[in-house]
Amino acid sequence: MNNIKNSALREAYERLYHKTPLGFYNCGRLCDGLCCRGDSQGMWLFPYEEELFEGKEGFEICETEGNYGYPMVLCSGECDRRERPLACRIFPLFPLVTEIDGKINIEVIYDPRAGMCPIARESKPLDPSFIKEIRKAALYLIRDEKILEYLKAVSLELLEIIELKEALGV
Repeated sequence: MNNIKNSALREAYERLYHKTPLGFYNCGRLCDGLCCRGDSQGMWLFPYEEELFEGKEGFEICETEGNYGYPMVLCSGECDRRERPLACRIFPLFPLVTEIDGKINIEVIYDPRAGMCPIARESKPLDPSFIKEIRKAALYLIRDEKILEYLKAVSLELLEIIELKEALGV
């Protein structure tokens, strides 16, 4: 994806190009690609990503409510791994971004929305370099104000989901 204009997004894509939760192993082989079925299981796009997928073969932009004004992308079920959106590159984790007294904190967590993923469900040990690269990518992403605001908004939503799950005992 050499056509990424936003430098923060470009750096995040490059950092996560070869990384997967299980090192270089394609984790989709564990679950027969549950997150890549090409049905309604799309991935939310980050700011600046929509233009990368508009009209791209194998992907469909789905304008939906939610995700702070950014659309979802549905895939055909097979894609060139170099073309994956950022949400796919970091799945099943998310860089939780919080701000306390003007200081930004980044904690890489299992995304509570990743319930279909056997790695997330069973809290399997992940390649530490994958987690480290997500954090490094997030350090680049937060340099862009629009992406920072997006990450903080999604992080707040994820914290609410986690709190609700804990309250319900799930």
